[in-house]
Amino acid sequence: MGNVKELLLLETDGSCAACGLRDPRFLTTHHIEQTKPKNEAYDNKIIICHNCHHALNNGKGLTPEDIRDIKRRLIIKTLTRPGLNALKEGYRRGLVIALPFLVNHLVEQGFLVLQEELEIWEEDDGSQAIIKARYAITPDALKLLDKWQLR
Repeated sequence: MGNVKELLLLETDGSCAACGLRDPRFLTTHHIEQTKPKNEAYDNKIIICHNCHHALNNGKGLTPEDIRDIKRRLIIKTLTRPGLNALKEGYRRGLVIALPFLVNHLVEQGFLVLQEELEIWEEDDGSQAIIKARYAITPDALKLLDKWQLR
């Protein structure tokens, strides 16, 4: 699923998801569910600053429910509305027909798999572009949709 740390920083615009602090020297990755071994999946991590992390771990300020609410909103932002709609369609039907430029980020994140190119545009110079394709939803996407109640 690509670089999880990079995706986490992109979803928070390089800042603490709780207070908005932007200094990368003070940002850390918090595991939402504390398990052994640690769950290193994208949806179990969130970027917060050391102050918010310390307060959370000591039961002051943010609660685990607050962090889950923030992460749910960040997941929706990262998937994008068209992407989330494609995943919901895939959840209901097992596959989705989509315009690649709207769902390529879901392929990169491991939530969709290209099954078949359905419509191809060919330029005069012989170059081609996929206009429409069929995608299968992955088990990781099904888990994400169920866990975060996004279906």
